[in-house]
Parts: sequence; C-alpha cells; structure tokens
Amino acid sequence: MKAKVKKTLEETVKKLYSLELENFTLEPPKEEEYGDYATNIAFILAKNLKRNPKEIAQEIANDLNKDWLSAEAVNGFVNIRLGKEFLQEEFVKLLEERDAYFFYSVENPPYIQLEFVSANPTGPLHVGHGRGAVVGDVISRVLKRFGYKLVREYYINDAGNQVNMLGLSVFYRYCQLFGKEDPKLKETFEEEGYKGSYIIKLAKDLKAFYGEKLLHLQASEAIDIAKEYAHKRLLEDIKETLDHLGVEFDVWFSERSLYDSGLLEEVINLLKERELIYEEDGALWFKSSLFGDDKDRVLRKSDGSYTYFASDIAYHYHKFKRGFEKVINLWGADHHGYEKRLIGALRALGIPSDWLEIRFVQMVRLISGGQEVRMSKRTGEFITLNDLIEEVGRDAVRFVFLTRSSDTPLDFDIDLVKKNTAENPVFYVQYAHARIRGVFREVKERYGIDADREDLLPYVQELNSREDLRIIKRCLYLRDIYESLLNTFSPHLITYALIDLAKDFHYYYNHHRVMVEDKNTMLSRLALLKGVEITLKTAFEILGIKAPERM
Repeated sequence: MKAKVKKTLEETVKKLYSLELENFTLEPPKEEEYGDYATNIAFILAKNLKRNPKEIAQEIANDLNKDWLSAEAVNGFVNIRLGKEFLQEEFVKLLEERDAYFFYSVENPPYIQLEFVSANPTGPLHVGHGRGAVVGDVISRVLKRFGYKLVREYYINDAGNQVNMLGLSVFYRYCQLFGKEDPKLKETFEEEGYKGSYIIKLAKDLKAFYGEKLLHLQASEAIDIAKEYAHKRLLEDIKETLDHLGVEFDVWFSERSLYDSGLLEEVINLLKERELIYEEDGALWFKSSLFGDDKDRVLRKSDGSYTYFASDIAYHYHKFKRGFEKVINLWGADHHGYEKRLIGALRALGIPSDWLEIRFVQMVRLISGGQEVRMSKRTGEFITLNDLIEEVGRDAVRFVFLTRSSDTPLDFDIDLVKKNTAENPVFYVQYAHARIRGVFREVKERYGIDADREDLLPYVQELNSREDLRIIKRCLYLRDIYESLLNTFSPHLITYALIDLAKDFHYYYNHHRVMVEDKNTMLSRLALLKGVEITLKTAFEILGIKAPERM
C-alpha cells in the first residue's frame, strides 16, 4: 500500500511542479484521526520552489483526491486516507493469496551474506548472543521470502589468544583435579583465565578421556590438546543451543583457515604493495588514519602474532572474493567504533565502503523478581541462553528479543513472560490466534460452516464499520513492514505491528459476536477473522514461533 501511495505522490509532484522527489517521508501518523499516512513532501518542495509549504500541501491534497484515496492539508503536512473499497479489495487479495500476499519476488536481488552471532567458542552462549541470533535469523527469513540469494554465516574465532587461554584454563583445572598446580599456570589463570563452572566440567571430561596422560607431557603440548578438546566441545554446545533456539547457519567459517590457506599473508602483501603498511617497534602497522580512523592500527605484534583486526580484514576480503554483492554484519555493542577501521581497510583493498553494512545489537538485562540478574565477574557465572530457553520457552525468548529495536538495550522480565495475561506480549499475540481457531471450531460444530474451506470473499464488502476497517488496515500494514525490512533490517517492527493488531482484535472479539442470527454478518466477521489468522500465522512463521490452536 505504501509503495502505491508513494508512487502516486511522486506522479502528482511531477505533474504539478515538473520535479522528481524521493527523499520525503511517508509514514502512518501516531493518531488515527490524521489518516492512514502523513507526508512532509510539501516542506521538501518549499525549499526548491521557495514557496509557502501550506500552499503547496493544499495543492497536492486537491490533486490527490482520487477514487481510492483522499487527502487533506494540515499545517503543511499532507494527510492521506485510503478508501473503503480499496481496503476491501486488498483484503480480498489477502484472503485469496494468503501468506504470498505479503511478499513478492524482488527483481535481480543482490547476493547477500549475513554474518551474525559469531561468538567466541570459549564458553556457552549468553542471552546477548541470543538476541543477535534471533535478529539475524528473522532478517534472513524476510530476505528469503522476497527471493534474495542469501548465505547465513557464523565466523568461528578459533585462533588467537582467547582460544589459547581457553586451553590453559581447562588444563589448569585438569591439573587441580589431580592435586597438582603449576605456579606459572596459576598466575596466568588468575589474571586472564576463564573461571566459569563449565571449565571445571570440561576438565573433568578431559580427565575421563585422557586419564593422567596429559600430566606427563610438556605444558604447551598439554594445553594444545586441552584447547582442541574444549573448543570442539564448546562449538558443539553452541550449535545445540542455536538449534534449540531455531536458528540455522549455512556456513561455519573458521578463522584458523585464514592462516592455513595463506590468505592472511596474501592480504598483508596486497597492503604492502599499496604502501599502506610500515614497521615500527618490531610491529607491523596499517595506515588506518588515512581512511578516517583516529590512529594507525597494528596488524602483527612484535611477538609475531597477528591481531584480530588483521584476521577480520582477511576474512572480509575473502567474503568479497566469494562474490557477495552485499555483506551485513550483526555485531555486539562492544564493537562500536571498530567498524570505521575495518571499512577503511576494505577501501584500501579496493572494496566500496557501502559493500559492508554493520548493525549493532545492544545488551540484554535479565530481570527476575523485580531485580536484575547480575553476572559474577569473579566466578564467571551467568545465565546461559540455553538456561533461558529452558526457563521460559523458545517462543517467549524469540518474541521478547524483538520487542525493542536491536540498537537499544533490552530488559527481559522472566516473570512477566511466564504470565498468561495481556501484560505478556507473547501470550497476548498468540492468544489472538488461538481465539480465532476456537471460534472456527465452534462455528463448524454449531452451524456446519468450515471457515477454512468456506468462500468468504463475497462477504468482505459487508465489513464497513470503523472497527472492521481498522483491523483490515492492521493486517495490510504488515506488507509494508516486511518490505521496509529490505532496507531497515529492523525486525522489531513486526512485533510492534502484531501487538497493535492483537490489541484491536481482542477489543473486536469482546465487543462483536461472530455467531449471530444474520448469516451475512456472521460470514463477513468470519472473513475478517480469517484474514487476521492468515496475517498472524505468516508473521509467526517469520518470527519462528508457534501458531497455537488452543491456549
């Protein structure tokens, strides 16, 4: 609908002023009384035409009044209302086409890689990782429904100091199980080691598998064995948790492969050839300051080890060589500021700055009993993502993670999502679907009308009341929202729309009986409920949650 209105506005502006505009806003106003859409187009034109925006708005409104929409000028804004017949026609299409109504095949979509989660395999996934996982998964589901060629990728940080410290931590705990402690290992462990209970469990498993064998090896060799064992086990745990959450990846890409294939050295040499690298204090530096960074950055430290920045440059260069036309990264909030240097390095390699788009996913605070559930830095203990799924269920986790924009912090109230009340947004929205299915069962039992098979299309024209049309618009708006995600990558807009739809539906359900004496009225209301059911079920599939028959 929005696309059709936008095109009509553009045609009107071209006809009236011989101008082509695209940078105007067109959004539903906050108050229903102001119409279905409002636009600031007159203010944009006022700058070009050097005229009063109120006069321009009135001229546009006069020309916009057509058989399928009406418009009025209010203080320089143009408010637009969709016609009843137009809404009914669109709703008939929704009933006919079902979930296909909301999507279309994008012409020549770009080949996209979406990288998300990519948590270091040095511990279980926490709730912050889970939020990024759900955001990425829902974005990928929407893109696929529009026909995008998409690869979902997880970057495994299996090289560098963090994974080495994992091996040292597990080996240190392994030694403790035998009553043996190396003072040097203990000092490093206390300063930098991983201290969660999962490390002790891994150490016990290591003992069960190897017995005392590792005690008789050189410490470096034993740590390498512990590292490989722990890394493999934790990666398996990560995959199991993501599967529990309903999140899949097409590619699991190993950082270590960048070293083994020689690609990292290849990238370093390319930068050297372009005279963008220099040596200082025994380290190798990239001239990052030439590309908008506040200072130059180290690629290889004085001890000969490469930084994560070097690996990231090589990894993204590898993505470019694989033919991706667009790459989207979802990163944790702790990576803010890092994107400038990476995009700069890619520009140095001849990759366009708009090829990589980075979105940040903010932290999640768990609330229980009205209090924040805090992580203990001393012990390394925290509620894992798997714990949260077990506690409240997959549907609640996925839905709540999307109840705020991913670039803002989120409070996850564990007690709230366990309630079967309207306060719980997951219950509130799923209950709307369950209620509709309950009505359909009762209508079939009492009147023999099967709402899933009955031809309800002729009765849509009976849906004339303000409440009828409001719900129709709520359903149709989802189409606009899915399309907007192709550019905004903001899946929280889906949950916002569903909560609004559920609110209007529950009000309608409580004030308008479906099973009435007048058959035409009954069938028209069944048509309305059928459209709501299709809309909800389609959205639930995108969100990765169940559409319950009963609750």
